[in-house]
Amino acid sequence: MRALTIAVMVALLAFASIASGYTWYNGVGNGDFMDVPPVFTGGMDPGGDITDGSWTITITDTGWPTDPVVRAQYIWDTFYAPNYTPGSPGFWKGYFDTDHGLAAMNQLQIVDETGGGGVIGTMGGVCSVEIQVEDTNSNQILDEGEFDSGSLTGLVIIIRDGSGIYDGQCGTGNYFGSYVKDGTYETWNFGMYLFLSDCSSPVETTSWGSIKALYQ
Repeated sequence: MRALTIAVMVALLAFASIASGYTWYNGVGNGDFMDVPPVFTGGMDPGGDITDGSWTITITDTGWPTDPVVRAQYIWDTFYAPNYTPGSPGFWKGYFDTDHGLAAMNQLQIVDETGGGGVIGTMGGVCSVEIQVEDTNSNQILDEGEFDSGSLTGLVIIIRDGSGIYDGQCGTGNYFGSYVKDGTYETWNFGMYLFLSDCSSPVETTSWGSIKALYQ
């Protein structure tokens, strides 16, 4: 298995308070696209504003085949194969969002236990998942070993359903990192950073189109 090191460049404003500003964490966890539904979950690595707790991303797999062989081929044919970019090397990018075949956006849950005294807050929202697979020999054919590692990115919307210190908070954000694949089992390592605001009063709902435009 090839190891791929992804340098994650995080440029953050000074985090003055939860009420307004950037907050971020380093997430490490795993999951399997063959599970029904695929659930990727893990904990927080040291560093960042959330230093203890957990995160969970649940992939929307409505309509996907359940037979493992058929399911794997469906995922490749639907989300990766149409999205090839030639280059040296070329790459495929798997887009898991409603613009590329998902029935609904993927669900995100974050539990903050920073300080060691138990849960101090939770937040939830939706996110996209983008997985880049490198075509190392640029032959536009997925060869053995080329799916073993790659990069991971996504966009995030935090909705106003938080608890504890995140009660009334909402916002947007993104994440960058890498994955390592062992068969169908994947380990994800990323940094996620969010811009949270006080949304305790009624506010205009953030659309998925607007957040994509924000980060383009």
